[in-house]
Amino acid sequence: MNNSRHIKQIALAACGVLSLLCVVGAVADHDSTITKHNRHVTGAPSKKDAMKWFFEGAGIYFLNHYHPTWQHGVQETYDDQKEQSKLFQYRLQIEHITDTDPQMQINHKRPTIYFHGWGDVKNSAKLLKAFCDVLPGDIVTFHFRDRGVIIPKIRYANLGQLPDVLSAIYTLKWTVEKLQPEALDLFGYSRGGATVLNTIAVLNDTTGTFDAELARIGVSRIMRTQLLELIQKGCHVLDCPLTDMNVTMNEFIKHKMGSFAHRKMPFLMNTFEKITHYKSTGLQGIASAQSFKGLSLNMLLHFQHHDTIVSNANDARLYEALYQHNPKTTFLVLGNDGGHIHSHNTLAHTLHSFKKKFGGSYDPEYALQYEATKEMLPEAQRLECPGPKARSLIDEYYAECAACKQRKKGSLKKERGNRIVQVVAE
Repeated sequence: MNNSRHIKQIALAACGVLSLLCVVGAVADHDSTITKHNRHVTGAPSKKDAMKWFFEGAGIYFLNHYHPTWQHGVQETYDDQKEQSKLFQYRLQIEHITDTDPQMQINHKRPTIYFHGWGDVKNSAKLLKAFCDVLPGDIVTFHFRDRGVIIPKIRYANLGQLPDVLSAIYTLKWTVEKLQPEALDLFGYSRGGATVLNTIAVLNDTTGTFDAELARIGVSRIMRTQLLELIQKGCHVLDCPLTDMNVTMNEFIKHKMGSFAHRKMPFLMNTFEKITHYKSTGLQGIASAQSFKGLSLNMLLHFQHHDTIVSNANDARLYEALYQHNPKTTFLVLGNDGGHIHSHNTLAHTLHSFKKKFGGSYDPEYALQYEATKEMLPEAQRLECPGPKARSLIDEYYAECAACKQRKKGSLKKERGNRIVQVVAE
């Protein structure tokens, strides 16, 4: 029994190392034509820097190390932990981190609540904050029940549906009661993006569908109204969000597993529902976004070219769903920084101007840099509201990224050929 436990721990540690390599590798492979001004990256990094970041990242992710400018904020009490265990059958481990970095413009009354992705844990927020510059200021992190480093707890997976939403709303309630913020900023990555959308939809629901579950976790009608008001005062980032798990599974199986597996899609979906808490008829991010009529929301959508995890199939549809309700405050930024697991380079260079625009915490150097260079950026990488032309903008940008990739492949092939000819000649 002890041996199997040790083997499992070793396997999880190995998966964690792989995850860290993906994050740090993506940062090290960023486009050096854009200068980053944070503590860790200045121009093109060296291999020595990359190794330093790797071990620093391991300390942050696995050992809960803090950067020198980070401090423990308000923490859970023993009663909070008991309540969470009773309501959710697990501890959310809510963590409030305050930032004292003098280089930042920080609004301590505007924490960012981070919603992590599937196959991940809350500590990825610290990696994004330390290495990728997309979580400026104070943050609040928490675990979803299916948390896990690459290998999630499959039986609790629901991909942003009601169980995840209830954990998120409890965390928002905790944040309001403990910190008394003037606004709430939300950041959702992958599954976390779907959960952000579904959370807003559940809070905004007027049919009574979710009243009993919300009451069970102590969220009254008055609290729902208060949370919605604070969310509408904040600004929110959806980073490569999951839009509809049914579509994502269909695209993944079609492109990764072949036509035979694709014909078995109903069987595979039915099996997935049986071994998890996911429901094909449950909440979906894109459907939730279509229900935001009457809400005033400040949203930044960030999609990556060649996202083979959640797919790019619904990128334009999600933007259009949000844009129809908030045409002047729904922003779109596209990147080509590695796909779903990316360096966040493009997002970092627009996010701070977005946060500044709506009163959140931001890095003044990034904001100044964006203003100085935005005219040189492709239209798809500017902080803008493309409106009705979003679909064509997305299609054209992705087509250009694909063409650029092909040109690079052709160039490398030609270079290899020239080297072989040179060797043979010698």
